[in-house]
Amino acid sequence: SFLALFCIATSVAMATLPDRVARLEEVIGSSATGALVARVVHLEVCCLGSAAAGPLLQRTSKLEELIGCDPGTAPVAPIAAPVAPVTPVAAVAVAAVAAVADGPAEVADAAASSQDVAAEAPPEAPVAALADGPAEVVDAAASSQVDQPEVFALPAAKRRRCNELRQEGGYQLEANAGSVAPNPKAFKVHPLREEQLRSLAWMYSREACRDGFKGGMLADKMGYGKTATTIGMLSEKPGQVPDERPSGYIRNPATLILCPPHLVEQWEGEFFKFLGDEVQLLRPTPPSKAKDRETLALPPIPFTGSQLFTVDVRDLSELSEEVHHHNARLTPEKRLQEGDNIESLLVQLPPGYFFVTEDSGGERRASSTRTATWNFQHFLDENCRPGCTVQVTVRREKKPRIEPFRGDGPFRILTIANSKDFARLRLKDLLPPEPFNVVLVSTGILGSERHMMHVSQVVCSWHGEKSQSMLCDGKPMSVRQKMLHECVDKWHQKDCFLKAALRSSPALLETMWWNRIVLDEFHESESWVTRVRDVMKSLGATHRWGLSGTPPLDTTDAVLEVAELLWYATDATAPFMSEALKHRKSQKQEAKIWLADEENKKKLHDECQAMIRDVVRQNSSQLVEAITVQEHEEFVQFSVEERFIYRQACHDHDMFDEQLAYEGANVSTREALLKRCAHFCLDMDAEDAGEAVRFLGRDKRAHIEHLRQQLKLEASRAAHLSIWESAKHSLLAHKAQHAEAEKFIHEVYRTSEQVWKEKDPEKKSFEMQIELYDKDGFLRIRPEVRFKQPLRDDQVYPRLNFRHVVQHAVARRCVPRADQILSELQVCSQICCRDPQHLPVVMSVGLQVLAVSLDTAHRSMDFYTGQMRGLSDMETLRNEQCSVCLTPKDDLAALVMLPCSHIFHRDCVRSALETNPKCPYCRAHAPKKSMSSVLLEVEVATSAAEPLPAELRSHGSKLLAVARRLQKIRAEDAKAKAIVFVQ
Repeated sequence: SFLALFCIATSVAMATLPDRVARLEEVIGSSATGALVARVVHLEVCCLGSAAAGPLLQRTSKLEELIGCDPGTAPVAPIAAPVAPVTPVAAVAVAAVAAVADGPAEVADAAASSQDVAAEAPPEAPVAALADGPAEVVDAAASSQVDQPEVFALPAAKRRRCNELRQEGGYQLEANAGSVAPNPKAFKVHPLREEQLRSLAWMYSREACRDGFKGGMLADKMGYGKTATTIGMLSEKPGQVPDERPSGYIRNPATLILCPPHLVEQWEGEFFKFLGDEVQLLRPTPPSKAKDRETLALPPIPFTGSQLFTVDVRDLSELSEEVHHHNARLTPEKRLQEGDNIESLLVQLPPGYFFVTEDSGGERRASSTRTATWNFQHFLDENCRPGCTVQVTVRREKKPRIEPFRGDGPFRILTIANSKDFARLRLKDLLPPEPFNVVLVSTGILGSERHMMHVSQVVCSWHGEKSQSMLCDGKPMSVRQKMLHECVDKWHQKDCFLKAALRSSPALLETMWWNRIVLDEFHESESWVTRVRDVMKSLGATHRWGLSGTPPLDTTDAVLEVAELLWYATDATAPFMSEALKHRKSQKQEAKIWLADEENKKKLHDECQAMIRDVVRQNSSQLVEAITVQEHEEFVQFSVEERFIYRQACHDHDMFDEQLAYEGANVSTREALLKRCAHFCLDMDAEDAGEAVRFLGRDKRAHIEHLRQQLKLEASRAAHLSIWESAKHSLLAHKAQHAEAEKFIHEVYRTSEQVWKEKDPEKKSFEMQIELYDKDGFLRIRPEVRFKQPLRDDQVYPRLNFRHVVQHAVARRCVPRADQILSELQVCSQICCRDPQHLPVVMSVGLQVLAVSLDTAHRSMDFYTGQMRGLSDMETLRNEQCSVCLTPKDDLAALVMLPCSHIFHRDCVRSALETNPKCPYCRAHAPKKSMSSVLLEVEVATSAAEPLPAELRSHGSKLLAVARRLQKIRAEDAKAKAIVFVQ
């Protein structure tokens, strides 16, 4: 059934940790005075012979299990050590939603709650709040107790490991007691807790190291305030220009914070929470719209033979003395400026000279001008002659690339939340006159295609054609990063080179040597793809920090990966770790021998343990460890409309078989179904599920119409190219299952080439558009050529080379500018074949793709119509007869629907399909696995919940269930506070 599992974890009323320790002392008959940790150690020595490691809660549970003591029972008699009365702290609600049964499991990793905690302190002592929230001062007698921390490690099998180092390392975090730092001056409203101040003092000491590695990993578990502690350090030790500048970097005084995309806004909020008015948050401005851009055709510049300027992709990076003299005679707005964004260049030859070109028909044409819209440097080198003039058309923006977003304090934070923000910036934006204290960046940017494109762009600009061919050969990101740092070294050779690079180069973070780097959610490094890890390893900083509640320290190989990202292992500080990092990915026999050597393994293990001891810290606190969890389950039944939309998604992704469920579904299919299972409306602006159902039908009908128009347009294009008669046969290669689709395809097939030409006398099928800007409003590195048509080019010709062949065939005939752009692409030299027999084959593929898509769209529309009929007229459905057994369809649970939308009894149609996989009614192809339960579409209509008010209908059943459960918790406990984790 369509049910969803909904879990809420709240506080549970069971015996507090001091009570449980007191009960153990009573049972054993021996007790000790002093701190709670000392009493637990005394009990362990009595029962086990020695003290154990780990958090107090876990160690207490182990003792209770050993002696058979009930953890939920309070002590019978008073104990010797005084215990403070229970002080209520907070009831933390954690909501997790999971879809089960008919939907794939939607797992939300949510686990945190709290319980009323008895602190070992006088009754009047205030109790600290949990998580990163307001932190009052905890009484020293309770907060100074330090437990042996526990290492929460991720599975080693997440990524490919070095086999010789995959064995469990047995690494332990040692006791982390230490001095307490003063509370940060800016933390006036929310002071740090005692254990946080211990971590802060430790971070100060790590950065104060004179030699070796400066930094570490703060591995406190969730709720201990790693973010708050880090912000405290940043506020007390703001940015300063690094003393050193290793080769291949530009010094930057800011702290770079890298965090997952969903935590960017949380970091911003935490800065304002703790620092208040001290913060000024800045963000990149959105791309300029046309009205915000100024297009200027500047006066022509005479060319005397020397290079006028250099162009970095589209940006002017350096002007010659000749251009400076030319500018001196012009008003400021008419001058060519370094950093100008070039839209086009026009070269005008002197009188009597002409450019000669030859069109596709062999006709030669002469012109005194030639224009370029990209590849400007090559265009100037090829076409400029002494005596000619060069006219530059530039686009200038009227607004700055970065603007204040919130606050006006002295602590300046720049946030780069997505690829759109990243593309907006240049390197000089990271080094403003008034430096940033923090640059907050989403790690998703480093794995984006845009980032990789920008790295290649800079490398190609400064390494020339050799690097262009090298990068096109699929070199790994590590090689590209090495070449990028070589480019930075070239920039430092001359001041003019550095200024030009800062003005024109994208804001690549790895070109900077930062004062400090903070990698939040460090454990996610286990799932980073190789190119993201290569970028992370390339980032340079004086101090390097990782934050993780679950540090990946389970094996030697995992510890080495942490050391590699933190830049800990060097030949001087950890020679065996450094050597292991060189060998762990090598396939050479001597490397495997070195890694398998027992003596090397022992020394490597010792160095890894030393690293964990020195640079990894995991705090512990009696207050937080005493939190327990209780789970609540609530079954959520989707509404009629939500179920309808989900089943449509199943049908469109060929998910029919109830027995196989999601077996065999690829990742994209599972993702699409999971999203629909989570919420009914993710890509439509619908107010509720009912409106989403109507929009779904509207979109399906529009898609069919677009496919019909596209098929006609493609036929006209083939006719004008004189290949219709040879290409049209592919239309019948696919046997259409839907009658209307088959009828339309045959009509198109029977139409002659001459008729298609007459239907398109103005050659609308040849119309093309040249896009200078991408969907985000940024100027493309090179213009993109597209057809003007109902569907995208890649929907008709999925393969790039096929698209190029058709586009270029049309452009050569009637769109010279598009012809020039397409001719300069590398794919043109590789696969663009002018053989007249090649084009019909390519267009045949496009026609067949459209025929298959039209048939699929019609069948999807029929399924939608059949669902609508079943939902709106169930009585009629019950009175109908099954066309196989001729008995009424009165039992909805026994009915199934085929993709053609015809309904039968399950047993009847199953036996029929085993004999012949066709619908018994319309003979459409229908394999046995294509049966879909009618009950899933109509059952819920009889048991729908009460109507919801308009303001709640837009949120969907799952979010509504979360809200109702939280309301119930609040009604039961007015003091409850909730933390909802959304995964």
